[in-house]
Amino acid sequence: METFTAALVQIEGTADPEENLRRLERGVREAAGRGARLVCGPEYVYFSGDVRALGRLATPVPGPLTDRFASIARAHGVHFSPGTIPECGRGGRPYNTFLLFGPDGSLIGAYRKRHLFRADIPGVLTADERDDISPGDAPAPVFRTALGGIGVGICYDLRFPEQFLRLALDGAEILLLPSAVTKPTGEAHWRLLCRARAVETGCFLLGPNRTGRCGPDTERYGHSIIVDPWGGVLAEAGEGEEVVFAELRAAALGEARGRMRSIEHRAAGDSVPDPAA
Repeated sequence: METFTAALVQIEGTADPEENLRRLERGVREAAGRGARLVCGPEYVYFSGDVRALGRLATPVPGPLTDRFASIARAHGVHFSPGTIPECGRGGRPYNTFLLFGPDGSLIGAYRKRHLFRADIPGVLTADERDDISPGDAPAPVFRTALGGIGVGICYDLRFPEQFLRLALDGAEILLLPSAVTKPTGEAHWRLLCRARAVETGCFLLGPNRTGRCGPDTERYGHSIIVDPWGGVLAEAGEGEEVVFAELRAAALGEARGRMRSIEHRAAGDSVPDPAA
């Protein structure tokens, strides 16, 4: 991979999708103006509200919205992930789809979220994305870019380490994780799990997150984070709207993987099998 500056755009969604897109574009403009070459937005980037309304906002990929994102990437000359959008899906239930664009505006690729959020915290939070979202049926990809190998997950995917281990074995050096983590789960586990996935894989992990309220009962955590392959936190946002930056040093990747060669050993079949298997 190359050494470069990455930026995460943390926004507070409103009920107006167009306003949300304007906030995202302002963040991209700021990031590019400060030298970022990879800029990432959060999950559900232009939606804020009851997820049951996502179906009416679903859009084709490619389509007019991806054309708009392409023009943003091209105008600022950056690798750009707006985060995720609702893509037209099955039976009126959209996919939750990640997008990545090159600095020439080309759509490098897409990924449909596979692990749909479920939680039951008595008196605090009950949610099940399966009621409103269609799960993707293709493994998360590694995109080969001029910056390096970029692997992808979306929010709740974070709790499934096997997805990220496979990405690392497939050549990922940078992991992008657009998220809309709730405040209760974020306070408990966000930082811990982001650092763990970075350490396990020997990758940089970039977690752009949403902030503010999403409907009357759900608050997003914020705290977008950039973690290095040794588990060090390079940058972390607070709870408001913010653009955070960090330099991703190629040497740091080599240093971490040289100290602990767990991915290399796993690839070579050197890991010890589970005796119960």
